[in-house]
Amino acid sequence: MTPKQQLQPFSRILAYILERRPDEFGLIPDKDGFVTIKELLKALSETDKWRHIRRSHFNELLLVDPDPPVEIADNRIRAKNRDQLPAVRPCKDLPRLLYTAIRKKAYPAVKEKGLRATKESPVECTADHQSAEQLGRRKDNQPVVLTIHTTKTAAREIEFTRFGEHLYLAEALPPETFTGPAMPKIPEAANQEKTKDSAEQYRQKARAGTYTVDPRDIPAPPEPKKPGKAKKKQISWKQERREKRRR
Repeated sequence: MTPKQQLQPFSRILAYILERRPDEFGLIPDKDGFVTIKELLKALSETDKWRHIRRSHFNELLLVDPDPPVEIADNRIRAKNRDQLPAVRPCKDLPRLLYTAIRKKAYPAVKEKGLRATKESPVECTADHQSAEQLGRRKDNQPVVLTIHTTKTAAREIEFTRFGEHLYLAEALPPETFTGPAMPKIPEAANQEKTKDSAEQYRQKARAGTYTVDPRDIPAPPEPKKPGKAKKKQISWKQERREKRRR
């Protein structure tokens, strides 16, 4: 089997993803049809058959195949033939629930302020929880999955578009349109420890201009111990003289 024949299955899966069904793998090409190689590798790594693929395999394909189905520009890749790429289209008939995943660290801010599209990507949603969680693991090992209530988005006239059969896209989602798991509680002891400062720390921050110190916030210095009767030191030669006299 020639090197070209060995790479044919890899060539076919790239053509399938980048020419026809990027949405099936959670990928959204830009206006020129490109996706990042990094995101494509993440998508391939989720399948048993292609998890071994590395950047070197793309370079090998371009060297071995005189007419590969893809082309690479810097760290991006696209299909040469993009006639069958699905178009982003308006979507009115939404499922009752949609799902999207975010980084765990971002959850407090998202719960307060909502979600917004970035320059690189819109808010990407799916119709099932498992797919959203799988896409979320590309950003975080423990993503937080949010449940989007489309009746609430419709009441606020938030429009969704659809890409392929699997992805629903939005520009913004206010916090009142989705729900998520309960926020983790900070233990009371840990909370008190975090807010506790010594008198010296207050003074240091005040000197550095970090904030104005309220004298009432400065812990009072510990009360000095009352002086007691100091024990007289026993001088060894005097003690010996007394013992001789007693004898």
